[in-house]
Amino acid sequence: MVFQEWHRDPAGPGGGSSLCSLVQCAAGNFAALRFFCLMGGGVDVLDAVRRYTHDDAYVRLPGYRTYASHFHNEFISKVVLAGKPIPADPSFKQVFRRMGVDMIHLAEFHGRGHPRGPDSLRLRELRALFEQSRRLSDTAFLLMPGEEPNEFFGGHWLAFFPKPVYWVMSRKAGGPFEAFDPVYGNVYHIGDTADMLRLLEKEAGLAWTAHPRTKGSTGYPDSYKNAGFFRSDRWLGAAWKALPADLSQLRLGRRVLDLLDDMNNWGVHKQVPAEADIFSIEPENEMYAHMNVNYLRMGRLPTFDTGWRVVLDTLRKGKFFSTTGEVLIPLFEVGWDSSYVRFSLQWTFPLQFAEIVSGMG
Repeated sequence: MVFQEWHRDPAGPGGGSSLCSLVQCAAGNFAALRFFCLMGGGVDVLDAVRRYTHDDAYVRLPGYRTYASHFHNEFISKVVLAGKPIPADPSFKQVFRRMGVDMIHLAEFHGRGHPRGPDSLRLRELRALFEQSRRLSDTAFLLMPGEEPNEFFGGHWLAFFPKPVYWVMSRKAGGPFEAFDPVYGNVYHIGDTADMLRLLEKEAGLAWTAHPRTKGSTGYPDSYKNAGFFRSDRWLGAAWKALPADLSQLRLGRRVLDLLDDMNNWGVHKQVPAEADIFSIEPENEMYAHMNVNYLRMGRLPTFDTGWRVVLDTLRKGKFFSTTGEVLIPLFEVGWDSSYVRFSLQWTFPLQFAEIVSGMG
């Protein structure tokens, strides 16, 4: 048996729109197909639709800063090191600022560059990354260097340091873990898993599984859930994205929400910040539909020169929430003895349900 059910939102976020949700239901399987339609025509309807996505931007919340992660823009390889004219205000920065993103964590040199050396090329690439990140950062925007190394641990993962760090993903037998270079300062050479964890600990860095349980991370982090590096406080957890992209699912990104439950049942306290994993950031791209953002509970935006350790600390402590933009959680509090959960929600599209997940861990 299949039937259709129409739900009417008499006001909508604009106060006068009529948003209808069409739900096609099969017996025993609620919400098999879902989409929204806004009645009317012309430019006025398009303007009304944009109100449901805040005009494709992330709204400001007092006490929060917006942070987005995992971008393979490859501005350094494609423009800077390729000898092309370097724009004063690159289009990708304009896109992020237009969307209301305060902080960007890059994932450069993905399939490009020379992560294992030779040192002369690897260090030159990192210096270009650091210099451009510094140049493009200001009091309202912070561009933080980062990579998706995919070495040592297994699967794909993100590396995030609270300041520029020069490191090469190889170490010769008998070679030093750390050495001083007169041009670059401290340079680390990483040869195995122990070296990598040692670097994360020494430089207060974080790592986490990218797109867990799919693509290049199929089987991860499950395969290393008992490894020392995963159980350390340097391993943040895994990243969330809206996969599977199946609108018949009641929960967006159920794959990683299930993983969050699993990780905590493994006896470790882990986080799942949202990630974008996008390769092209241009004004003509449909960015908002494929983006997400993390709202970090923190004050003033850190500067590039003083470092951004507060960003890593906020992620590690779980003082953030992740969203595609339409649902916001300006207040969230758990009692010290877990006796209560207090929160407030804001949303544009009709909210179907809220869920509180707890455990004995």
